[in-house]
Amino acid sequence: MPPSRPDLQLAVRELADQLLLKAATDLPEGVASALKQAQEREPVETAKAQLETILKNIDVSRTRGSSICQDPGIISFDVTVGSRFPLDFDLAEILRAATAEATRSIPLRQNIVHPLTKKNTTTNTGYGLPIVNYEFAYGKDFLEICAQLRGGGSAFRSAVYSLAPTAPRVEGIKKLVFDHVTMAGGIPCPPTVVGVGLGGNPDNALNLAFRALRRLPVGSPHPEPDMAELEHQILKAINATGIGTMGLGGATTALGVHIEYCGSHIATHPVAIAFSCWANRFATARIDSAGKVEWITRHGGA
Repeated sequence: MPPSRPDLQLAVRELADQLLLKAATDLPEGVASALKQAQEREPVETAKAQLETILKNIDVSRTRGSSICQDPGIISFDVTVGSRFPLDFDLAEILRAATAEATRSIPLRQNIVHPLTKKNTTTNTGYGLPIVNYEFAYGKDFLEICAQLRGGGSAFRSAVYSLAPTAPRVEGIKKLVFDHVTMAGGIPCPPTVVGVGLGGNPDNALNLAFRALRRLPVGSPHPEPDMAELEHQILKAINATGIGTMGLGGATTALGVHIEYCGSHIATHPVAIAFSCWANRFATARIDSAGKVEWITRHGGA
């Protein structure tokens, strides 16, 4: 028998709590394993030691249930609502309450302030937060939620450029991404994942770039060969800079370059660039109308 509406609402709230706890205190396996592989192949001793410290930090945070990074950034949720899922309760309020509770119980640093007065809400909510983005899936009986914590050093180094219609597409994209990554240097706390969004309008190009950060395993190629080759070329160029772990030098500045795209206007071509920090923190799960939970991201070890 399907759960009653109050029971389903409670199950969604419990899932939101679990997602935030998992995102804040553990990394998806595909992220942790990429960092471990980078540490194993790193030839520069300073960078190797930094990566070893990062891996120890991940293990301690997972074991103790403590925050991986002191900066939870701005908490956001990407939500996919199936058309057959009975969403007849206030999901935004559930996610807001879960964010406030996670801030208190994990705990998370109280990051959110009014943009003019700098008054802190103390809950990481308020003033339109947490951010909740919605998509809809026709004919599906599930609610999928992805909780994300994006630190200020990485998320706020993201940008959108416009490639001139007369510019060579491949070389122009490579130059824009390379120049932006080298300008950012060590500020995004590398080794990063670099997400690139191509086409559409500037706002959805940036959304594509941020979504690309969640591709797992980290460094897995785009299914289209031309896009995969472009990812490979950009990654090779970025890692040749020697910016390295935490900007202190080394062979791995980026763990992967992930490109996502949509159709482009004939006269304009947005190129959006987004960063994760090394602590690429997100957790995704689905719940159906019977209250059954399916985890999309796997956590708990490299």
